[in-house]
Amino acid sequence: MARAADKIRVIAINDAIYPCWFADILHASDKRWWNLHKGVPAFRGLKTSLEITGYHDVRTLKNTGISGYDETPGCIRSGSNGGFQGVHLAAKLGARRIVAVAFDYSDDGARSHWFGPHGPGMDLHSNTENWRKYLRGLTDELGRRKIAVVNATIKSTIDWLPRVDLETEWQA
Repeated sequence: MARAADKIRVIAINDAIYPCWFADILHASDKRWWNLHKGVPAFRGLKTSLEITGYHDVRTLKNTGISGYDETPGCIRSGSNGGFQGVHLAAKLGARRIVAVAFDYSDDGARSHWFGPHGPGMDLHSNTENWRKYLRGLTDELGRRKIAVVNATIKSTIDWLPRVDLETEWQA
C-alpha cells in the first residue's frame, strides 16, 4: 500500500522479487542467479548486478571491494551479500532513511533463506559473522552521512540498528 501510494521505494534482492513485483529495483549480484531465473523478463523495473550477466536490461555496477561505502557513481561495495548491497545501493540513490527487511543474518538463516536455498553453485560463502561486520561498518558510515538505517526484520542478529515495526514505519 505504501509503495502504491508513492511513499516508499523498494529494492528487492534476489528471490524477494517474487512476492515483491511492485519493487522499483531488482538487485542480484551473481550471474548464476540471473541465469537460473532467465533474467526475470517479467520484471520491468531497474535491474542491477555486480557481474556482467549477458542480459541487455541488467545494469552492471562496479564492485570496488568488500567493506565500506563507495560514493563513486556506478560503484558499490559487496559486503559479501545482497542485503549489504541493497543498503549501499539505496544510499547511493539518495535514500535518507533505509528500512532493512528480512535481514536475519543468523547462521541458520544464511543458507536456508525464507524461500529455501539458492540454486546450484550458490550460497557458497555465507559467513554471517563477516556479513554483520561489513554491514556494521556500512551503517556506521551512513550514519555519519546522516542516512538512517533501521531494522524491521522479525528475527535478526543485527542488534545495533534501531528496531521498527514495518507496518507502523510505512504508515508514517
